[in-house]
Parts: sequence; C-alpha cells; structure tokens
Amino acid sequence: MRIQGVILKAGILAVLLVVLSVLLFVDFGAESSRVADEMFNFGHLPLFGVTALVVLWVLGGRTWPVRERRKYAAAFAAALGLGVVTEFIQLSMPGRYFEVQDIVYDALGAFTFLALVYPFSGLSRRSALEWKAACAGVIAIAAVPIALAALDARRMEGEFPLLGSFETRIEMDRWNTAECRADRAREHASHGEYALKARLAPGEFPGISMKWLEGDWLGYERLCFDAFLEGDSPLAVTVRVHDEIHGKSELQSYSDRFNKLLVLQPGAQQIRIDLDEVKTAPQGREMDMGRVRNICVFAYRLGEERLVWFDHFRLE
Repeated sequence: MRIQGVILKAGILAVLLVVLSVLLFVDFGAESSRVADEMFNFGHLPLFGVTALVVLWVLGGRTWPVRERRKYAAAFAAALGLGVVTEFIQLSMPGRYFEVQDIVYDALGAFTFLALVYPFSGLSRRSALEWKAACAGVIAIAAVPIALAALDARRMEGEFPLLGSFETRIEMDRWNTAECRADRAREHASHGEYALKARLAPGEFPGISMKWLEGDWLGYERLCFDAFLEGDSPLAVTVRVHDEIHGKSELQSYSDRFNKLLVLQPGAQQIRIDLDEVKTAPQGREMDMGRVRNICVFAYRLGEERLVWFDHFRLE
C-alpha cells in the first residue's frame, strides 16, 4: 500500500507538470490582443495557486485540511521554484522571454491560494476571515490590469481612426520605449490637452513603439501624426510599420515591413505618410492593411540626447 501511495503521488505530480507545460509553452494559435496578453499574465496567478494546492495535498498525505505550517511553506517553495524554472526554460524558446512579472504572479498565486485554505488555528473566526478576505482582495487587485486594458481597447475602438492622443494614463500602456524616457506632457499638445514627451537618449535605436493597435486600415489614405522637435538642429528618424504576418515571422526581415526615413525640423510639424507606400512596402507581398500591428518612430545611432513631443497619431 505504501508503494501504491508513492506511485499515486508521483503520478499526480507528473500530470501537474504536463498541464503546466501545455498551458505555459504550447502556442494555441490565438490572435494576440492587449486584453488577451493581460489575461495570460494574470493566468499565472490561479495556475500556480492551484499548483501550490496540489503540492500541499500531496505533501499532506491527501488529507484535508492540512495543518502543518512547514508543509504550506514547502508547497509555496515548490510552486515558486516551478515558476522560476519555467521562466528560465522560456529563455531557450523563440519569441519567449524571462519575465519577472510572471514570477510575481506565480508567487502571489501560490501565497494567496495557500492562505485561503490555511486553517489559521489559534485565531478567532473573524480574524481568520479577515486574512482570507485580504488574500481575495490581492487577487482582485491583480486582475485590475485586465479591466483597464479592456476599457482602453474599447475606447480606442470607439475613437478610431484616431490611434493615439495621450489623453489618459491608461493609453500609455499601448506604447513601448527603447533607449527613451517618455511620459504625458501638456506642452506642445496638438490634439486635446496632452502630448507624448519623448526624451531620446544616445544609443542605437532610441524611440517609441505603439504595440497595441485596433481597427482596420483599409479605406484610409494616410497615416499622420504631429511632432515638435526641441533644439536648433534637425533630427533624422525612421517610421516603421508592420502587420501581423511580419510580427509572427521569426526572421523579422527589414524588407518585409515599411521603413521610411524622415527629417524632423526644429519646432512644430505634421507628418503624413501615404498608405499606398505602406501597403506595397513588403518585398514579394502586400502588407495586410486590415491587420497592422505596430507603428514605431526611432532615431539611429543617436549621438546626443534629443527631446521630441508626439501627438495625434491618426488615419485620414
């Protein structure tokens, strides 16, 4: 009977590892979106919460509730250890990255789920419930980015063909920066009250990138945005646009996307780019204008810091 128990525990843990591997490493081919991305990030919390509970149940000899604190500590350590290992594994997988945020969600999931089932012996019923309510609150707070992403995606859909105007802080999550510090600022706003203030640092490719796009570009003629360059000298920048096909390509070939070199002049200006140029830019194919996925504006081998305000990204 003892051997059978060991085999059963080993089998349960093996099934757990298989489930984790499938959910974390298998690409199910779902279309990426900002909301889906946030849901995937949050999914680490319940996934590793359940993982911790399964490990606890196995350590407790399949009895419930488990009362020994050391077993809760061991279950937490095992779940967190699995989380760290899975992040390191992703370093060797194309298109995957080691993300500290995922480990934080793993730890929160393991801790809160274990706390929700912990008997809290020696505490009053009210105190135990307060601890469990606090853990439930942590889980709810961790889910807030999903709601914010959904709200901003809905707002962007309603404002289309306006792509970016920086009027809300939530909107800033649509953008990434590289070798650049960026924030909303009231000065030099050309649409509404705010613009994006980008402090481009000396580097290889300093710039801004709009990661999350909503809407179909078919039927529009131009991609436009406004810029204000501080200083007395011009600044050469490249505007890059790519579609979903390019985004999913492992090669990320320069000739498979739109790249246009522009020279920003000191002061205010409007940039207008013909979408026919964008459509015909990829070599050997046409860009899918119904699934444009990224706009990037960046300098190349910048030798000194430059300050640029961007605003009113839109289609006309």
